[in-house]
Amino acid sequence: MRKRLMLILSLLLIVSCTGCWDLREAEETGIVLGMGLDRNKEGNIVVIAQTVVPQAPGVAGSGGAGEQKTFHNWYSNGKTIFDAVRNLTLASPNTPFWSHNKVYIISENLARQGLMDVIDFLERDPEFKQSAWILIAQENLQEIMQSSGNMGQAPAQILNDIIQRRDRNSKYAISNLGEFIQQLISNETQAYTAGVTFYQGLMKEQDTVSITGQEAKRAKELRVMNTAIFKGDKLVGWFNLEESRGLLWIQNKVEQGLIVLEMLHHNMSFEILKSNSKLEALIKEGHLIMKVQVKVDVNIGDMTPGNKLDEKHIKEAEALLANEIKKQVLSAVSRAQGLNSDVLGFGKVTHRSFPKLWQEELSQQWSEIFKDLEVEVAVEAHIRGTGLISNPLQPK
Repeated sequence: MRKRLMLILSLLLIVSCTGCWDLREAEETGIVLGMGLDRNKEGNIVVIAQTVVPQAPGVAGSGGAGEQKTFHNWYSNGKTIFDAVRNLTLASPNTPFWSHNKVYIISENLARQGLMDVIDFLERDPEFKQSAWILIAQENLQEIMQSSGNMGQAPAQILNDIIQRRDRNSKYAISNLGEFIQQLISNETQAYTAGVTFYQGLMKEQDTVSITGQEAKRAKELRVMNTAIFKGDKLVGWFNLEESRGLLWIQNKVEQGLIVLEMLHHNMSFEILKSNSKLEALIKEGHLIMKVQVKVDVNIGDMTPGNKLDEKHIKEAEALLANEIKKQVLSAVSRAQGLNSDVLGFGKVTHRSFPKLWQEELSQQWSEIFKDLEVEVAVEAHIRGTGLISNPLQPK
C-alpha cells in the first residue's frame, strides 16, 4: 500500500513539473514582430530584430513628440545567421522571442547573392514561423525597418496588415516562408515573393519641428509592390504591377481588384467579382504548348460622362476586358521567359500531364524548353452588374 502511494505521489510530481522546462518570464522576453536580413561589406550576415516596446496603461504610443515609441530595432552580425541571431543578446537585455514574428525582410543585395544558407536556418530552427511572410527590400533595409509612417506603428505590423488586404488589389504575388521553401526545393517551379519599398507620404512627421522658411520633413510610408523573381535561390529580376497581375491570373489567385480601361476617350473602372484560371499542357505536331484559360466576372465600378451602357457597348467593353487580361498574362509569360525562371508553374502542369515524359526527358531540359515555350491565352470576360445606376450622371 505504501509503495502504491509513493508511486502515485511520484507521478503527480512528474505531471506538475511538465511544461516548465522552457519557461520564459515576460519581462525577460523581447517579442519580435519582424526580422531583417542583410550581408555587410565584410561578408557577415546582418540581423535586425524588431521588438515590441511595452506600453504603460493609458499611453497612446503613436510615436510623436514626447510619446513612447512602440518598437525598437536591435542590430547584430555574425559569420552565419545563427551566429548573428545569438549575437543579438550582446546588445538586447531581453531574449528574442520569435514565435510572434510576422515578416522576414531580406535585402535585395542578400537575395541576389543567394538565400540557401538563410532559408536552411529558418527551416531548421522550430522557433521561426513558416507562416510569416517573406519580403524583399527594394530600398535600404534599415530605412524600411524604421519607416513607421505617421502613426508610429511598428513597420512589421504595418506590412502584415497591408498583406492581409492584398486580395483587394491583386497587384503583387507573395509567399510565406513555408511556401517559399517548397518553391526552392521543387524541380517544377521557381520561387517568388513580394517586394517592399517606401515613399515620402503626404503627412508630416509628428516629431518634426517646423522651422520658418523650411519645409517639415514628410514621413516615410511603406508600400508592398512588385514581385521578386528567383532562379534557384538567387533573385534574378522583378515583375512590375502588370506582370504581377498576369502571374496571379495564371496561378488562379486573383480574387478581387480593379481593371481600368479607356472607352471612347473616357476611363471606366471594372471591379473583379470572381475569376477562374486553368492551365493545360498539350502536344501538337510534336511541340509542347501551354494553354492558359481565364474566365472573369466583373461589375462596373464607375464611368465618366460620354459612355453608354447599351448591349453593343457592353459587348465592346467585355472584349476590351478580355484583351487587357490577355495582355497582362502575356506580359508575365514574356518576362518570366526573359528571366528563364518558371515562376508560372508551367513545369508542374507539364509534369502532371505527361509524368513519364517529364521524368525521362523534359525535367532535365526544362530550363531550355521553358524560355521558348509556346503559350496560348484565351480569356472570357463578362459584365454582371452596373451598380445602383445604369448610365453615368450627365451634367446639365
